[in-house]
Amino acid sequence: MIRPVERNDVPAWATMRARLWPEAEAAALTEEARAFIDGRAVPGIDAAFIVEDDAAQAAGFLELSVRAFSDGCDSMPVPHVEGWYVEPSARGRGLGRNLLRRAEGWARERGFTELASDTGVDNEASLRAHVHCGFAEVERLIKFRKVLR
Repeated sequence: MIRPVERNDVPAWATMRARLWPEAEAAALTEEARAFIDGRAVPGIDAAFIVEDDAAQAAGFLELSVRAFSDGCDSMPVPHVEGWYVEPSARGRGLGRNLLRRAEGWARERGFTELASDTGVDNEASLRAHVHCGFAEVERLIKFRKVLR
């Protein structure tokens, strides 16, 4: 079952968000989830969905934002997959693909014609999942930094 996130999903959603973004502060991720549920504007989240496993437990989520533009897309604005996560124990059963289909439906209902996403250059599992779900790679980017002394 896939549905928009609800208030009672906040603990599980926040836990999964922390697993997807381990470098982020867990308390901040939880506060963003609460703010979104409360109807407050949260940068980077315009829609969020939960997928449940056979035991009706939250097993994954997908967050969308509507960006002014996204590299490689022809239309503007464009919905962008900001977070897409399925618990390791639930992977390989189509839950991630079904989350993405729900996001596509959300986008189509609002008149969008494209969906964008990104992943790290070295994230092979995410790259495979994106390609398996019909995304086409449009660009690779490595960013540099030089400390000036």
